Order: sequence, then structure tokens, then C-alpha cells
Amino acid sequence: MKTLLKVSLDKLDFISWGIVFAFFAISASQFGGDVEQTIIGAGAIIILMLVISHSIELILGVLRNHPRAGELTGYITNGPEALCVAVGLLNGKLLFAAGVPLGSNFANPVLMLVAAAVMLQFMPFVRALRWQQNFIITGTMLLAGLFYLGQVQANLWMWVLVTVLVTSVFYGIKGQEDTLEDAEIESVPPVYLVPASLMLVAAGYFLDPAVSFTAENSHVPPGAIGFFVLSFITSWPEFRSAISLLKRGRLQSAVMNIMVSNITNLWLAAFAAGMYLLALQ
Repeated sequence: MKTLLKVSLDKLDFISWGIVFAFFAISASQFGGDVEQTIIGAGAIIILMLVISHSIELILGVLRNHPRAGELTGYITNGPEALCVAVGLLNGKLLFAAGVPLGSNFANPVLMLVAAAVMLQFMPFVRALRWQQNFIITGTMLLAGLFYLGQVQANLWMWVLVTVLVTSVFYGIKGQEDTLEDAEIESVPPVYLVPASLMLVAAGYFLDPAVSFTAENSHVPPGAIGFFVLSFITSWPEFRSAISLLKRGRLQSAVMNIMVSNITNLWLAAFAAGMYLLALQ
């Protein structure tokens, strides 16, 4: 129980919360919204995303010493994005459902570089990047951006098919991560997988009402909240994972985490677009 309730916070978390509050407060004041209610809504979003991030951290803790930790964490840290996709589809909001994972494809690389800088490994990290890794990260960002073009919105099925095809190629050429050479560190007992998963689902259930409430009072469209705010918050587990892997000298594992996360984000967005289009038929 102690592990379940132990939430690790530092100044980086508080800085990120300050950015979120500032975004909504400025938006509400600029667009004639209710600043006080907007702040309450922003606080609710932050609390829910904190619960989601903590749940993901517990699940990652179980796999901390796995030799493919970078790749596995790339999948698992997409749990918040997957929740947002489910919430958006259930409420018929494609731009919200797809916007969060697509926005994360831009937030992930930025936070990866920030993590390298925080760990004083920026130049070694940049030099360690291989050509196919740069190609994959750039390509996943490009595919995410193309989604918002008017021509693409008029033919979303083509974007879905191209995205699935290209990301399959990306996954095939992503390479292997470095092996675990350092001493094992303490993992979270597997028994915490069940309560962590329940916390994840519960927080996701309340996420759409919180976003809708904040959007209504700040006059910021839910799609913009998903792309600019939730994508940043949902990328926080990747940021934390990158710091943890860099701390252990696993540069290639940190890159693998981001590459797999970006590929998975596109799969989630393609799934969201496909399900939305099928629902319209």
C-alpha cells in the first residue's frame, strides 16, 4: 500500500503544472472566458493526469530491469494517450481523440532532448543518435503534422492507410537497444499491476468531463487542449522514463522509448480516425 500511494514529485513537475495553469489562464483572459472556473478545470486535469502518470510509473516499475525496457516502456507510456483516444471516441470527438497522440509525437522528441540536457548528456546523446533513429523520429512527426492539412482531412482513409504502412516500415528498421549491463535496481512487485490498472481506468473515466469543463470556461477548443496541453502532460511518463534510462547510461534504450512511443501514437491516431470514419457510415 505504501508503494501504491508514494508519488514522486520534483521541481520539474511543478514547472510543468505552472505552464499548464498559465496556458489556460492566459487563454481564458484573452478569449473572454471565466478565469476562476478555468483554473479549477486545469487543476482537475492536472490531478487526473498525475494519477494516470503515477499508474504508468507503477507499471513501468515492474519492468524496470527488463533487457528490452526501452521498447516496452515505449508501449506502456502510451497508456495515457490510449485513454484519451478511448475517451474522445466515446464522446464522438475525433480531433480530441487523435490530437493527444499526434501532439505527443512533437512533445516526445522535445522532452527527450530536455531529459538529456537535465542529465548533462546532451552532446553524447545527440552523437549517439543513428541515422535511422533520426529518420524515424522526423518521419513520425511529419505524419502527425500531415493529419491537420485540409486535403488530408478530406481523405482521412488515405492518411490512415499510409500511416499504418509507413509506421510498419519504421518499426521494422528501428533496430535493437543496448543490453542491460548495469546492476539490477529494485523493481515494483507485480502485485501492483492490478490496482495501478484500476487507477488508470478510473482517471480516464473523469478526463473528458474535466477537459470539456475547462474548454467551455476557457473558450479553448477541446482539440487544441488535446494537442497542446494533454499531449505535453501525457508525454511526461516518456520524459521520466528517458531520465531513468539515461541515468543508467542506456542511451539507445532512451531513444528506443521515444521511437516506439511515436510509432504507437500514430497507430492510436490511425485507429481513432478509422473508428470515427466507420461510425459515420
